[in-house]
Amino acid sequence: MKQLKRVLTAAFVILDIILITGGYDEHSKMYRWIGHPLANGMTDIAHIIGGVNGIGWAIIIITAILRLILLPFFLNQQVNTTINQIKMQTLKPEIDKLQALTRKAGTTQEQQQASMAMMSLYRENDVSVIGGISFLTMAMQLPIFSGLYSAILHAPALKGAEFLGFNLGKPQIVFAIAAGIIYLIQAWLAMQHMPEEQKKTSAMMMFISPIMIFVFAMIASGAIGLYFVVGGLFALIQTLIQHYQRPGLEKRVGREFKIKKTADDLMQESSKAKNTVTSTDGEQKTLQSSETKNKKQRNVGKQKR
Repeated sequence: MKQLKRVLTAAFVILDIILITGGYDEHSKMYRWIGHPLANGMTDIAHIIGGVNGIGWAIIIITAILRLILLPFFLNQQVNTTINQIKMQTLKPEIDKLQALTRKAGTTQEQQQASMAMMSLYRENDVSVIGGISFLTMAMQLPIFSGLYSAILHAPALKGAEFLGFNLGKPQIVFAIAAGIIYLIQAWLAMQHMPEEQKKTSAMMMFISPIMIFVFAMIASGAIGLYFVVGGLFALIQTLIQHYQRPGLEKRVGREFKIKKTADDLMQESSKAKNTVTSTDGEQKTLQSSETKNKKQRNVGKQKR
């Protein structure tokens, strides 16, 4: 299973590179391979729905379908990330000890010893340094959402189209404000379970994304703004699910997660290994010195003869 995951991740990364390097215009691989089929599907849905608002509903439906397809992958990643965060919080006293030792280290060797112990602490207690993030999920979503973006950007059916009285071909401040508010609420909710010190460092980064989406929706077409609104609603739903999952996951980690090796254990092991190496080096030097002495004695004996 792990091997298949690695192969799929590599395949999607290669596909991402091929698609992104080609740009987003109507002649790009992104539009020809992914955007154009989605644009055709959008047009077909609009014809089925009919009416002036058909293309707007088509954007909503296509975006919702793709989000629902990827939702299980996102939720699985959220569970893994949340479990990893809870483990990290449980392990924090041990991490703080090793960080303090790293700061107090008087020599480069002592710093390396503490750093190696830190890496061993994560590995021995099955905690991911990258936070449980799935590279497959990240690589998978990029061509899908970028393709949908290019479809909305270039779909012929969008020319002159309207949705609820809003011209989808021109920037619409209502959609921009709605998208900004939705992503702002999502960012605020995502911060609720963070430790206080992490909130201080992450607050700025968490709120930059809603601001960027608002600004981009302000200068992009109303169709792109509508796409951001729908995508934001799904992102908010995912975060709400994570919010309500958290207490159950905390109980699960508290029940199942036990610290296998502490900072003190790992530093003791590191010291023993260091002493063993030093002792071995000393024995080798003594042996080499003895061999050298014997050689000299034999040479002196030969010279006397």
